[in-house]
Amino acid sequence: MLIAQGLAPSGVLGDIRKRAERAQIPVRNVPRAEIDRLAQGANHQGVVAITATYRYTPIDDLLGREGKALLFLDGIMDPHNVGALLRSADVAGFQGVVLPTRRSAGVTAAVRRVSAGAAESVAVSRVGNLGQAIGRAQEKGFWVIGLDEKADEDLWHSSLMEPPVALVLGAEDRGLSKAVRERCDALVSIPRAGRIGSLNVGVAGAVAMFEVARRRAVSETP
Repeated sequence: MLIAQGLAPSGVLGDIRKRAERAQIPVRNVPRAEIDRLAQGANHQGVVAITATYRYTPIDDLLGREGKALLFLDGIMDPHNVGALLRSADVAGFQGVVLPTRRSAGVTAAVRRVSAGAAESVAVSRVGNLGQAIGRAQEKGFWVIGLDEKADEDLWHSSLMEPPVALVLGAEDRGLSKAVRERCDALVSIPRAGRIGSLNVGVAGAVAMFEVARRRAVSETP
């Protein structure tokens, strides 16, 4: 952990130091120019952490974990969208996220920053063939539901939105690919009342994940 020299003392800075000490992470004060160089233009606010290369979770390990909700991302390229979806997945109680190795953003420094720590708490698998990974999830008993703004059924009325479920989100520009769409057990849309035809994929994913979380909470209520 590196902290810029000359920063005014603050409660946030003190909390960072205490957390680093509890985690046995060394803290060094360095010139602000060093922080600027490492941050590469990001709004660092005088603090950066040096982390190891991100370790993805093998898909078999992810499917074998406890939990009843997964998120598959089909070609999402914007790191901010991936980071936001990881954050929503963590809060909604999803056990993991699956990304393809090609034509998709991976868990980069930008993704980890936008995720606000969720990239470290939500397991992420990266697979060569997303369709095959979806098939393996189905073999494990997951219903696979693709989000499609043109789908006839909406997610409020779908009977398949209850765990065990795997949601699939398509790319920002083209939506679900044909091969992935054909793998889904069902397609659902998010009801719209305004003039704009669709939601940002990060927002759409959050809406769908929290609908799954809502139904799970209802089913678990005595």
